[in-house]
Parts: sequence; C-alpha cells; structure tokens
Amino acid sequence: MSYRHAMLLLALVVSASCVRPARSTQEQPRDHLYSSLIGQWQGTLEYKDYQDSTRRVSLPTLLQILPAPDEDGLELRYTYDDGPGKTVRSIDHLHFDRAMVSARWGGVKDSTLQRFAVRSREGGVNGAPLRLVLEGDGADDDRPALIRETFDITAGTVRLLKEFQPTGGATSFRHVYTLKRAE
Repeated sequence: MSYRHAMLLLALVVSASCVRPARSTQEQPRDHLYSSLIGQWQGTLEYKDYQDSTRRVSLPTLLQILPAPDEDGLELRYTYDDGPGKTVRSIDHLHFDRAMVSARWGGVKDSTLQRFAVRSREGGVNGAPLRLVLEGDGADDDRPALIRETFDITAGTVRLLKEFQPTGGATSFRHVYTLKRAE
C-alpha cells in the first residue's frame, strides 16, 4: 500500500470515528401525548348520581398531570369537593406502551393496574385534536363488563369519559372529566 493510500485510509477512519449517529427528531405519538397532557387542568367532573341514576352530579375539579415517578408514564392527581367538608384527592397512574396499542391505568394504591387495549387512535397530527378509545375487561356491580375510556384532547382541553358495558347489556355512562388548561 502506498503512502498516499495509507493516508487516505487513515483520513477515512478518523472521519468515520467522528460521525455520530443522527438523532431521531421525529417525536413518537406517546411522547407527544404525554407532553401535551402534563400541566394543570381545571373544569368539572360529572358522574351518575348513585341515589338517582336518572340524574347527574357536576363538581368543580382540578387535575394535575405529572410524569409518573415509578416508570415511563403519567401521574394524574385529581381534587374535587364531594359535599360539605369532603374534599376528595386521588392519584392514578397511566402508562402507554411505545406503540400506543396497549395501556395500564389505575390508582396508586391498586395492587395491579387495569389493562386496556387502544381500540382507536384518531388525529393528533400537526395540532389536530386527538381521540383515543381504550377498552379493557373489568366489573360493574360485581358483574363482568367492558370498560371504555375515551380521551378527547385538543391544545387547551381534555375530556376523559368512562363507560361500562355489562356482558350482554347496553353501554352506560359512569363519569366524564371536562377540563381546560389552567396555566
């Protein structure tokens, strides 16, 4: 090998060793979802009145969404007044897999989180509203039921709807959070 070829080979090796792999600049859908939800939200919690199922109760509600401390996911901290002198505070954890085909969701005191399949994911590209529909097996009044959680997310609003469908029965409303960004 000639001196000139050796120098050219050395230059190529040095150049190649200085090249860093290009970092992916495209944000993953899950990352976009997480970053769009983190922050302070305020609005209402509306739920089926447990004494009269034909009525609904609406309560002012605050929701703080933070990165979950236990693993890659979100921590949802709800606060609302449920009657005179009764302030309710609860914390849920929500985790999507990277491909956003499955999720786990439940209270921090639950022994296991409820498993869901992402049945539908619409929008969410270039600032468009995002709709996610999650479904999982669960129970309603100790009867097997399909649990459906629907997320409607825009730049400044979040709507979280929970419904149940007992086996062989009709889908019924459980509760809905309708919130606006408070920051």
